[in-house]
Amino acid sequence: MQNTIVVPKLRIGSRRFDIFPLWIALLISGFIFGIFGAYEVLTQGLQVTGLNNHVTWGLWIIIDLSAIGLGGSAFLFGVIVYLLRLKRFEVVGRLAVLLGFLGYSTAGMVLLFDLGQPLRFWHPVVYWQPHSLLWEITMCVVLYLTVLLAELLPIILEHPVFHTHPWLERFPILGKLFKFINSFAHALHKLGPLWAVAGLTLSILHQASLGATYGMLAGRGVSFGPTVPILFILSAMAGGTALLFILSAFVFRKMRPGLVRDEVIYDIARIAGAILLLWVYIRMWDWAVINYYSFNLNVASQTELLNTIAPFSASFWFGEILASVVAGFILISAKKIGNFRIILIAAIFPVLLVALLRWNYNFAGLVASISYDPYTPIIWLRSYTPTWQEWAVGTGVISYWLLGFSFAARFLPFHAGHAGEEAHH
Repeated sequence: MQNTIVVPKLRIGSRRFDIFPLWIALLISGFIFGIFGAYEVLTQGLQVTGLNNHVTWGLWIIIDLSAIGLGGSAFLFGVIVYLLRLKRFEVVGRLAVLLGFLGYSTAGMVLLFDLGQPLRFWHPVVYWQPHSLLWEITMCVVLYLTVLLAELLPIILEHPVFHTHPWLERFPILGKLFKFINSFAHALHKLGPLWAVAGLTLSILHQASLGATYGMLAGRGVSFGPTVPILFILSAMAGGTALLFILSAFVFRKMRPGLVRDEVIYDIARIAGAILLLWVYIRMWDWAVINYYSFNLNVASQTELLNTIAPFSASFWFGEILASVVAGFILISAKKIGNFRIILIAAIFPVLLVALLRWNYNFAGLVASISYDPYTPIIWLRSYTPTWQEWAVGTGVISYWLLGFSFAARFLPFHAGHAGEEAHH
């Protein structure tokens, strides 16, 4: 097993420089910028944002939904490793758990500012509203974040500092404490199949409900479709797996060469491609049902209005469909192509699709919304422009995600932990 961590360096002339400190400084600067925006929001309320009573979701909800979607590889590879018993993906599955935790914790940070009463963030856990989709989403996210934490803790505690640090011998009480924590982490690791089932259940529930929420908006029409929950699930699986492929190529080919075989990384791309093409097939049927087999006469008017202020239709045909078809066939043929640069470029599109799909539904449902009156429906065209406070908070939480991944990529071993099994087998 190869545990040596190779630090990527920037070559300038004949000299090579470790850019990690500069990269971390840049991310810390982005996080500090986010703190300024967060202070404005927490002290003055949502009035400092571009949100209003008609467009209640904006930039933050897209970051929130995209972060959750891009963590979709965690539950998928939990099933692959623990239920399907494909042990060659075990090491990659550990990276998927990290991406899942970062994605869901990022979403939680964004929601803290998106709430009108942030100090009441704990209310859904205590005051149940079982008939609310948003309550069900909240509970699933809270529970799944707990599951991800239980899966991530054993990975973190495998770092040598928790086993070989001199302080563990110098201070016996500290050694006993970490010995107990490691035993607890080992017990958590043995429950891997249970976490996989829980993660699959919770993820499918809330990913589907996130899509179903848009069918209940005042802007039903373009946004409404019975297949939207499925589209949200599949886009999360495709985009999350594509992101896992991109970061696996970096972590396991550049920083830890030999820990995961290239064939396994190619397989990740092929999984992403297959799911992406399935998504395209269902998305086209969804489009046909809404535009040609629906009795909703306001769809065409709503789409026309959206096209006057943004390339709504173009983003669908070129951003969602055409790009996904091309990227899907490239990814599913990854082994035949055998060129990581081409495959990495193709993998970027499913990642972007996650954000684009969620933005398009949010945009159609709120910016050009249909009135509730079924007899004299009116399509209202709203406006929304994010303020600097919204961009600051968005920059801060994205910097948090990148900081978490950067430190993990640099310091976590990612080897086949407690089970002691090689990822190559």
